[in-house]
Amino acid sequence: MKVDKETFLNDIFNRMSLQQKIGQCVVVGMSGTVITNDLREAILRYQCGGVRTSPFMNIFRYFSDDKAKKAQMGEGYVPSMQKIALQGMPPYKTPEQYAEVLNELKDLAASREPAIPLHIVVDQEGDTSKDFARGGVVQFPSNMGLACTDDPDLTYRVSRMIAREMKASGFDMIHSPVVDVNINPDNPEIGRRAFSDNPEKVAAHAVAMMKGFKDEGVIAAAKHFPGRGDSATDAHHACPKLDVDFERLDRVELHPYKELITAGIDSIMAAHCLYPALDEELISTVSRKIIHGLLREKMGFTGLITTDSITMGALIDKYGVGESCARALAAGADVILMKAENQWRGEMFYTIERWVEEGKIDKKELDDKVKRILSLKWDYGLFEKMGKVDAAKASESFTSEEVIKTATEATEKAVMICRDKLSALPLDRTKRVLLINQQNSVKTPLDAWDHPSLFQEIMESNWPQLQTFETNFGFKDEKEDELVLKIAREGNFDLIICTNFYDRSAKPHRYPKVLIDEGFPVLLLTNTPYCIGGQGGLIPEAPSIILNMNLTPEGLRMMRRVLDGECRGKAQWPISNYDPLGLKR
Repeated sequence: MKVDKETFLNDIFNRMSLQQKIGQCVVVGMSGTVITNDLREAILRYQCGGVRTSPFMNIFRYFSDDKAKKAQMGEGYVPSMQKIALQGMPPYKTPEQYAEVLNELKDLAASREPAIPLHIVVDQEGDTSKDFARGGVVQFPSNMGLACTDDPDLTYRVSRMIAREMKASGFDMIHSPVVDVNINPDNPEIGRRAFSDNPEKVAAHAVAMMKGFKDEGVIAAAKHFPGRGDSATDAHHACPKLDVDFERLDRVELHPYKELITAGIDSIMAAHCLYPALDEELISTVSRKIIHGLLREKMGFTGLITTDSITMGALIDKYGVGESCARALAAGADVILMKAENQWRGEMFYTIERWVEEGKIDKKELDDKVKRILSLKWDYGLFEKMGKVDAAKASESFTSEEVIKTATEATEKAVMICRDKLSALPLDRTKRVLLINQQNSVKTPLDAWDHPSLFQEIMESNWPQLQTFETNFGFKDEKEDELVLKIAREGNFDLIICTNFYDRSAKPHRYPKVLIDEGFPVLLLTNTPYCIGGQGGLIPEAPSIILNMNLTPEGLRMMRRVLDGECRGKAQWPISNYDPLGLKR
């Protein structure tokens, strides 16, 4: 007999305690590949509604532990468990084994009364921003890499393939698309994570991506509302401020969200940022004027509103963790993203419950939040089998002809030869060539398919004369930079292939710029069209430059093909307000 949605969900809702309702409004973090007791506690004691995964670190790095405002807990406070672990890589698990781990989490949720499924969330933006890469998962370019040929249909097909792989492994939700309009070339946080610096282009590709996720049964959460593209501050560490008038916000930052709401986006993520034109005092995450007044009432969004990671320094330095969470719910958010695996979980739940009991969070609004969450889980089929998947089939899509073909097309369209004053392409293997290669250690799973030295492995294949030197991904030691320069200066090389890849988690090296300034024959390889701090990313003074916005295994193999002259790449210069090489068409 077919179950009526309203009857089914009302029955569950009417059996929920206050603590269970609060729990549904929280997504907790799970780093690593092993279920620890603190996570079991989050599911069973705190009744959390979802889990955000990050399998390439053993414990989340806390952005602002030492600066977070300390809170005084009152009578009845019982601390939460903490995950006590060292930094580093967790145990490797195959896709099938990891899917079994996620199924085990879902079994824990099924044991609760009433049984409400978890939604399992992942970040998978492409290029170096990836949390799903083990066991040969097929990966894709950054958003800017997808949009540089301005083909929304490709973006749609790519998002379907990403979602198909995710869904088979047990993921139900993705914190994408990124719909920030990156009009500030000095933005250290967004950059190539954005589709473009043009709001119309961002909107078109964001809608296409959302539809692709939805068509494969994955919940999309657009971010970072109202917009984080015009900033030179990283919200992980401090609070950005976008001091422009409402007309500008409406025309640029809000335009993609209006298009997404019309197209049926199910979730939107709030940014940690100050917008004086919208609220002169409060950070957007905790501003009722912005979350409820603008997004809910003025823009008419009826879906799920989630916060960004609540433990970013932009917010908790001012309010502390528990109060930040409570303020966000009072402002109109439905879900708190609490990634920290420490005592802050307990502080969060205690403070939220106290705010509800004191009337600072309206009980009717809390009920509405819970009903939105339950309704979305029903709509995406999570009550069927509690969201569990056939773990044995987790990696089947990795070898799908459609997935691989789509990835190849997207990868070729994300790479371009920007300049070749050295006439270095195709590479001449009879010449003396040095490859200075960063270990691509950003969220790589250390398996045969994807590991930090993969590009060196690809380049040395069938080229026994190639001299290579590996560095850390980002600057760590002046001695390393000095050694690279020493090798280049003493080696008498005809060509130096120099990677200058960028990720916001790593400080750029200085040696690529030094080599270029000293007149060495440098062929620069980078994954961003922006020059970061004068020395990271694309250095305009380099005599030969290849831009490849895809540092995945697929992208690195395509790089080799371009270097060897097998293809030229099909990307076009991706942005309009920054064009140091004069490539804009």
